[in-house]
Amino acid sequence: MSIKRIVMVKRKQGLTPDQFREGYENSHSRIAVELFGHLWLEYRRNYLTSGYSFEPGSGDGTGGPEEIGFDAVSEFVLRDAAALEEMGRIALANHDRIKEDEARWFEQTRCWLVGCETVVEDLHPAA
Repeated sequence: MSIKRIVMVKRKQGLTPDQFREGYENSHSRIAVELFGHLWLEYRRNYLTSGYSFEPGSGDGTGGPEEIGFDAVSEFVLRDAAALEEMGRIALANHDRIKEDEARWFEQTRCWLVGCETVVEDLHPAA
């Protein structure tokens, strides 16, 4: 069974959204694909542009990455638990390289890697 992970990241203070995106696309994601791409079935990066608060009375209820708290949400899907274990071994062996690059682009204390269970809705059920 495949395993999905979501990474929520906040750009490093002092970087513009364009600088952050360029760094993520041309540095960090390239390292990720180099090290882990053979283990992944899918990899996507979602750059947040705007959002809407569910909380009544929170101003106009809209905001961007500053209000949302994250600049990008990445997703990757691994083949299985063995691929996840192998990813952990590769990450440990490349710890310094990964952390050094993260420090260039991310506010590391405000970034999260989370596991999730995905439910896919069948929007076109058989009649």
